[in-house]
Amino acid sequence: MKVLNILARICGIFLVFLSGALLIIMFLSKAYLGDGLGLFKILRTAQIITQHYAGLVDERTLLDGALEGLVEKLGDEHSLYLDGEDFKEFSEATNASYAGIGVYIAQTEDKKAFIAGVIEDSPAEEAGLKRGDIIEAVNDIAAEGRELSDLSQDIRGEVDTTVILTILRNGEREDVPVVRRNITLLTVAGKMLDGTDTGYIRISSFSTATGDEFGKTYKRLKGDGMKRLILDLRNNPGGLVDQAARVAEYLLPPGSTVVSYMQRDGEEEVFTTTGTDDRIPLVVLVNENSASAAEILSGDIQDLHAGVLIGMKTYGKGTVQGVFSVDTDEAVKVTIAKYKTAAGREVDGTGIEPDITVQLQPNSSVDYQLERAKETISGMMQDR
Repeated sequence: MKVLNILARICGIFLVFLSGALLIIMFLSKAYLGDGLGLFKILRTAQIITQHYAGLVDERTLLDGALEGLVEKLGDEHSLYLDGEDFKEFSEATNASYAGIGVYIAQTEDKKAFIAGVIEDSPAEEAGLKRGDIIEAVNDIAAEGRELSDLSQDIRGEVDTTVILTILRNGEREDVPVVRRNITLLTVAGKMLDGTDTGYIRISSFSTATGDEFGKTYKRLKGDGMKRLILDLRNNPGGLVDQAARVAEYLLPPGSTVVSYMQRDGEEEVFTTTGTDDRIPLVVLVNENSASAAEILSGDIQDLHAGVLIGMKTYGKGTVQGVFSVDTDEAVKVTIAKYKTAAGREVDGTGIEPDITVQLQPNSSVDYQLERAKETISGMMQDR
């Protein structure tokens, strides 16, 4: 009898814990999925598929699909579930390294792809690829009309593998095999333009070391006699907003707003820069692939009349993403706010119109945008 009482008591305690656990699960399901039975429905759906689907089922694929679907249902192209290759690519972009050949690609208005730039000492340069080369195909897959992001994905790949670009140059077609390797980029490169007091600085992306790299490059060129600056933000996909703010310290007036955005609770966050009174004439190059943090910086410069923008209308990505870990190699990148430039402009979906529009030409090695920047800055006065 005593044993039965003990067993009954244990069963009672177990039922209390089980009931409590179920209530907690239902509460969490209601809070995050809007349905107290949501988690049970997901499990039931997975059970039905694994038990009744006629084909082979990979349970891990089902889980990935469910997680991706949660984020996809937001209807926001910039909110993503990152795992596997996606997570690897995101980490590479943030750290400014990737496996590829070292080219920047652009498109004409009718979506013909061409090489807009070649990284020094890269496999692409060694293979003889040049600015202006039209890309007709990547591994025999036609390039015309495709999204640049898809073309970039095809050109990148595993280290020591070969990608074949079908190139059209001066009316002649050629298949160019290029062996991929790790491309570790300094995100900032700068030099003095020959025979002038004008410096040229290119920022390829805003990664973890961009602010430091820009500061060192800017100070070095100032020491070399730089009195004017051309800042190249073309093909810059953005990156870390705090690094764009660090670059702004050298380019904007004191107390300038770098970026502002509305938080979920309705409170506005405003980030300002200490800036500098020791500014020099500035021209900024932008194009249709300048996005996110690159648009923040170029938009601020335009708003505050700190420089002249030359090139093509920017991409129009005016949202801020937060990255939240799910596992060691999985994360969710989710839009947390829409940002505004110094003058309160939202650029999401609209982009930034340059002050002077200049388009690059395929099949030409001449960088018309840079040439126009040189002409423009030569006429700008030192004291602005």
